[in-house]
Amino acid sequence: MADVHHLLSKSLENRGTSLEICWSPADTDNEFSLTVQASPRGGDCDWRMFAGLGQRARPLWHYTSCDVLLVYNLIVSSCGGGGLPPGGLPTPEFGTPVERPFYKLDSVRTSEEMSPLKTSLPGDGAAMARGGSALTGDLAHVQMPTLLQSILMAKMTGRLKIESSDREAEVYFQGGIPVHAMATDTLGEESIFELLTWKDGNFYFEPGATTDAHTIKQPLDTLLLQGMQLIDNAAYLRNKGLRPEALIARKHQNLSEPDFEAMVKSGMPLNMTAQKQFYKAIVETETIQQLLEKLRLPRSMWIQLMCNLLRTDLISIEQPRAGKRDKPPLEPKGIDKRAIMNIMMSLRSPETGMFTYPAFLYFLEQEYFRAYRSASPISVVVFQMRIYSANLDPVREPLPLSALSEAVRRISRVKRHVDLLAHYEAYDYALLLPNTKTGGAQIFANRLVKALMSEPLIPGVVDGSNLQVAFGIASIPEDFLDLSLLLSAAEVAKNAAVHGAGPVALYRDIK
Repeated sequence: MADVHHLLSKSLENRGTSLEICWSPADTDNEFSLTVQASPRGGDCDWRMFAGLGQRARPLWHYTSCDVLLVYNLIVSSCGGGGLPPGGLPTPEFGTPVERPFYKLDSVRTSEEMSPLKTSLPGDGAAMARGGSALTGDLAHVQMPTLLQSILMAKMTGRLKIESSDREAEVYFQGGIPVHAMATDTLGEESIFELLTWKDGNFYFEPGATTDAHTIKQPLDTLLLQGMQLIDNAAYLRNKGLRPEALIARKHQNLSEPDFEAMVKSGMPLNMTAQKQFYKAIVETETIQQLLEKLRLPRSMWIQLMCNLLRTDLISIEQPRAGKRDKPPLEPKGIDKRAIMNIMMSLRSPETGMFTYPAFLYFLEQEYFRAYRSASPISVVVFQMRIYSANLDPVREPLPLSALSEAVRRISRVKRHVDLLAHYEAYDYALLLPNTKTGGAQIFANRLVKALMSEPLIPGVVDGSNLQVAFGIASIPEDFLDLSLLLSAAEVAKNAAVHGAGPVALYRDIK
């Protein structure tokens, strides 16, 4: 599902460009392809899935949505439940991932890339001659540790090149093990540490490229662990006020060597001689930039030394007092899209794709507070979908899961992106419609009735002859100002629709 989310993100970033992903189970002759395209004029993405490739491709479905879970469920159901590995689709950038050997993948392609003369995505920045590389992508979507570990797991041999607008780096691998690296002004293991801080840039892997240089001695797992600690320490220094123009000072005058050793032993187990040399080199009139230029230590070393001396209360970082200080430079904060998606998925039912009832109550309360501050309306639609039996003792039963999934897809096509679809208590459902009055909610509910009843949800099983829907609508501030009364009113209106002449009832119309 995370990979479908990535494909959606890439489509929204390249509106007007058709993206395609192809895969096939290793033990069968089945082949599938999935295309997605976002209109340049805005709106949701257009998804199409096919069985077979090229001229043999047979359309399976066409769906317009930005809802990752609904699209993912469609893919799974179209493959018959056996066409996807436990983790969903293979990651688009990684070609043929070894960690999912059940699949082989043709990578993500654009409609323009179908021509054998095209080798790069439009707008990729520096033109990269990717050739037949199966591993290409953008660091905005793939974290550097994940990329390096993928190469290690696949035991790939070749050169990984990373390029951005103002810097580039290269890492050579032998059987997945990094042996040599270069990045900006660094070499070897220092380059790996620098690469772990990169958040943007395009990368591609050139299989078979080799080098005689061997500047990396430690295994990748050790380098990744050290790199993560280095990133944490750099963040600690920034929070302590580390700036090139800041001043560094000793906190204790006339400190004896035994006292110094006793204090630093309470910190990290670093080389004692290196710590003493760093401490002795500090001059109070020098800036941090001047100190580092004088010592010329690798970044991984001076960050550790400075952190240890700060944490053991031996030094302090002070900002210059003279003159008016400019605002500190802002660094873009990375947005972890996978973390956002994980939170979103934890609030939804994996079987239906709808938000859970507790999640609905939470979002309703938050929307109520926003509406109160902005004096904007809210409408809530509580509705029922049942299979109706016309026997002497009529029974209204909940929809089977397959019919409910189709109903959810149809509702999602009609609703706005800001509208929220959720379960309501045990067997009913609800829609939260921000900034919507009763009249607008009524028009919307009638559109939903038409979408649900126009075609059978399951041909021959659930159709207009036995499907009964009932929608009840209540609004703030037209009906009530109290949140609990709003839900009670919507339930009363829904019950009125169940026994009334029409499928949609407004609380304000109930006598």
